[in-house]
Amino acid sequence: MTRRNEETTSMTNNTFKTIGFIGLGAMGSQMVKHLKGIADILVYDTDAARAAEAARASGGRIVDGVSGMSSADAVILMLPTSAIVDQVLHGADGGRGLLDYLPAGAMVIDMSSSAPTNSVANAEIAAKKGIRFIDAPVSGGVKGAEAASLAIMVGGTQVDFDRALPVLQKMGAKVFLVGKVGSGHAVKALNNLLAATAFAATSEVFAVGAKFGLDPATMLKVIDASSGQSFQTTHVWQKAVIDRTFQFGFALALMEKDVRVAMSLFDAMGSDAQLSRTTAAIWAKALASAAPGSDMTVVAKQAEAALGL
Repeated sequence: MTRRNEETTSMTNNTFKTIGFIGLGAMGSQMVKHLKGIADILVYDTDAARAAEAARASGGRIVDGVSGMSSADAVILMLPTSAIVDQVLHGADGGRGLLDYLPAGAMVIDMSSSAPTNSVANAEIAAKKGIRFIDAPVSGGVKGAEAASLAIMVGGTQVDFDRALPVLQKMGAKVFLVGKVGSGHAVKALNNLLAATAFAATSEVFAVGAKFGLDPATMLKVIDASSGQSFQTTHVWQKAVIDRTFQFGFALALMEKDVRVAMSLFDAMGSDAQLSRTTAAIWAKALASAAPGSDMTVVAKQAEAALGL
């Protein structure tokens, strides 16, 4: 038995016979393939080509919308926004949603980057229909999804966590039960706010260094051997910024959204959070000026442009 707030890495047996997966974008398309063989897999995405590829990779079959998930014991959501999650769960324009089709006793596992308050509300609605709900957002990007090395933060009861754990372990190397429903999404948003702050600061530091005449590659070596080292310098900076690919694999729009979700928590808790509000402004400005579909690392270009580089 795994105790609350502890990391889990050991494998246990899956009890779900049929698992649905909705949302097969850059992350979901990689995650679903790791479920091959553990259950009957049902896949759905509005992009038919993505659904076909996911069905092939997971050994599953394509269903026609949420109504096709009616036989699932569990359905995983990997969707871009809370609004889309709500639409899938409850339907749009008076239509029926996933919660109207799932049988009592089924479980919804929301692995999207949703707002914590939405997760709480959705869990309450699901409970009235006899459906279990947990939030289980991830960290680790596309590479982590490809390698099944994601960190997964779960909000829910111990019983629901234990039930979902074997499935989550197929997609992630470290799975954490962090608290009640909504807690997973809260931790995810706060973690990404911290990462966004570090990236913005790193961008400004390297821009100033370049303006002074320092060699970026030399700066990186020194910082990585010093107290300024961070995930941004060890995992992101060389390939994405110094090599000028500006491709880390996480969209600018998604990072900016996570920052806004985190700031809503600061507001709810009554925190002034001056540094975090500055971070939020930096990312909002970058999103407003960048090309659609830009990677998060283009924030470094914004810092350079501010110094005329």
